[in-house]
Amino acid sequence: MRAAVWCLLLWLSAVLPAAGLVNCGNPGGNRNCPTGENGEPADPGFAYVGFVGGATGVYLGNGWVLTARHLPARDVRIEDTVYPWDGASDYKFPNAELRLFRLSEWPDMPALPITSSTPKRGQLVVMVGVGRDCADQVTYWQVNRATEPWTWTEVPSREQADAAGILSHPASAKSWGTNRISGLTEHPKLGALIVTDFTEDPSIRTPYEAQAVSHDSGGAVFVEDEDGWKLAGIIATVTKLYPGQPGVEKSGKGTLQIGSGVFGNLTLAVNLAPYRHKILEITGLEAE
Repeated sequence: MRAAVWCLLLWLSAVLPAAGLVNCGNPGGNRNCPTGENGEPADPGFAYVGFVGGATGVYLGNGWVLTARHLPARDVRIEDTVYPWDGASDYKFPNAELRLFRLSEWPDMPALPITSSTPKRGQLVVMVGVGRDCADQVTYWQVNRATEPWTWTEVPSREQADAAGILSHPASAKSWGTNRISGLTEHPKLGALIVTDFTEDPSIRTPYEAQAVSHDSGGAVFVEDEDGWKLAGIIATVTKLYPGQPGVEKSGKGTLQIGSGVFGNLTLAVNLAPYRHKILEITGLEAE
């Protein structure tokens, strides 16, 4: 089974922006709604995930959008239509990496169900984000850990490598992937968290094993129960990056751009179950 994540947040020092998902099952793909066929999951709510500027937000219904707290309230593009923020409705959760804001115009879509119970370790999730465009192949590296930072040398095959992952391009793309919950934890600023581990272990990895990268912040994590797929988490950040990891660099503004997912990286998403009552209270949406 996947390693449980304990003491994770002792070394998580900052919220890093997360971006478009990379996945190793279909690198460069998964840009359309999953079909439920040929090993793909059924559609968990792909159309509800939209562009919030250069990052991601999830449309809940009745004009309300849920995203990560560190992202500003602004106009949202859902499918091919831009819906304006109403300029006033904006609620930041004080102890969770969540933000709710309302649009002045919105799509005619039913409310998206939010799970009322915390998912379990080992449970399959579908992740949807809008971020950097995933490369269409796995990249392999030999890593010299004796240098500071580590030195990464690209090699042609896994047999020659001691690390592997997926790079991405700066262009944005909406995509989905899968993973399993490897841990549940708490953080004083980020709140209750769901942890997923990007693994290449064939005995435990999911068919479309995914990791968040830059601009996936605010993206969706869905779980399935007896009533169907429900929104369970909002992607907040990524962690367990490696020293000198390829594709990770500081931008001109000093922010860290995460342009790769290397096996062993982690994605952290806010667990929505503890905040569901407040979300429904603010939005006026009804519990399913």
